[in-house]
Amino acid sequence: MTTKDALIKFYHFNRLNFTEDLKSHCVRVYIGCILAPVPNIQARKKYLQFHDLHHILAGYGIDRVGESEISAWELGSRSCRKPIIAIMNLFALSTGFILEPRRVIAAFYRGCRSKNLYYLSDIMTPEKVQALDLEKIRASHVEIKETISYKKLRQIEFVGYVLISLVIHVLMLVAGKFMLTAEWLLHKVRSPKQH
Repeated sequence: MTTKDALIKFYHFNRLNFTEDLKSHCVRVYIGCILAPVPNIQARKKYLQFHDLHHILAGYGIDRVGESEISAWELGSRSCRKPIIAIMNLFALSTGFILEPRRVIAAFYRGCRSKNLYYLSDIMTPEKVQALDLEKIRASHVEIKETISYKKLRQIEFVGYVLISLVIHVLMLVAGKFMLTAEWLLHKVRSPKQH
């Protein structure tokens, strides 16, 4: 099966529309526990198929915990080499860590023994990536190392990721609460006073 066939099945199974996603100016993503609208920047569009292939290869879902797991997996597999990817991963990490910390930690360690696909964006066109054999890609990228190099340092790294992600989570909660309060006050000021 090609990666294109796998992606088509993935989008169909999860009721996602890849084409519409690429066209939209804004997408909703979980940042902490909030489903927040974020700009659909060009970098996200460029890397989206690789992120979705990681879901397929690693077997993580697209719910809140699944997105946290794939974020942890990508961070473990050194997505930090692409800073925009690392930032997007940090947005999704905290919710799953709060809900299912063991699963998210296991995903990070699994990522430490794997290799992500983001480097392909620099050497292949999207069409060539979609023609790759899924099983060959899985065999050459997922859990290819038996042990984690520098495991103690990687543990410290993960703690740092979680702390940054939790700060983002809290800031989004505060911003969300502020916006809701401002909206409530605006509604109070605009609505006619009842006697």
